[in-house]
Amino acid sequence: MQVVAHDAVIVFFVLSGYVIAYSAKEKCRSARDYAVARLSRLYSVVVPALLLTLLLWPLGRELDPELYAQYARSGTVWRYLLTLLHLNQTWLLDAYPPSNTPFWSLGYEAWYYVLFGVAWFVHPWRLRLVLVAVCALAAGPKVLLLLPAWLAGMLACFWSGRFSMERVGAVAGFAVTLVTTLAAMRWLPDWPRAPGAAPCYMSGAAISDGLTSVSWATLIWFFDCAFGRLTLPERLYGVVRWSANHTFSLYLYHAPLVIFATALIPPLGMSLAAGVTVMAVILLVVLGLGAVTEAQRPRWQWLFGAIWDGVSARHRACAVGKV
Repeated sequence: MQVVAHDAVIVFFVLSGYVIAYSAKEKCRSARDYAVARLSRLYSVVVPALLLTLLLWPLGRELDPELYAQYARSGTVWRYLLTLLHLNQTWLLDAYPPSNTPFWSLGYEAWYYVLFGVAWFVHPWRLRLVLVAVCALAAGPKVLLLLPAWLAGMLACFWSGRFSMERVGAVAGFAVTLVTTLAAMRWLPDWPRAPGAAPCYMSGAAISDGLTSVSWATLIWFFDCAFGRLTLPERLYGVVRWSANHTFSLYLYHAPLVIFATALIPPLGMSLAAGVTVMAVILLVVLGLGAVTEAQRPRWQWLFGAIWDGVSARHRACAVGKV
């Protein structure tokens, strides 16, 4: 299960690189637009997910101390603070909150947003290089080891539409790449080591993860060539968009809820029907929470926009004062 979960995160990095590159090209006209979009996307889910994890921890520990002892970690307060600031995976740290392991990938993802934003919006190029180097140094080698997966998705977006290809050839390429990608996931060994152990933690299989990410990016590129010009019915498009908006919530809310449900209703001896019911209830709770937190995103956009404008105004005032 851990291997499948890790592979899913690599796919998530590839898709994220694609989506963020597309957003920067088509929607974000300025560094302010980009920063506000990314920060509001992160914190509209990160803050509620941390609060949910914090709330369920003492309740679950009362119900099943032995179960929650498996997820206990030292320095709990620091773990929450570092995760809130997206510093939980910098350098040799591995400090995601107890009972919410998926938060480790946000410690990577946020830095990829920063690196891309600096590379895309900062001018002149000498300043861009300096700031990219500073951000890379701050993120540390562990985060950078999985950066190729994110960049593979970004390149798939930038190369989309640059090469003409007959649809038959694109469909054939998509089919072949799909088979090779699934085969790589099934038989390609973790290289140089399995993810999870110190000092690289989830970047342990960086080379094999990089190879599979290139395969996934190629698959996305062929899919775009083959089916990118097809138009979806408006109703179906709405369903796809709604589902995409809730994937982030599902990713960060599910772990503490599943662990708490396990403490509340031990699965040992549970019937299949009861197990399906419990999982359905968890899914409904996640979707309900996602709907509430997603509705708050405009408020987060206003907050970060106000912060950006305030800092910009003060910077301009300082610049005028020096002149």
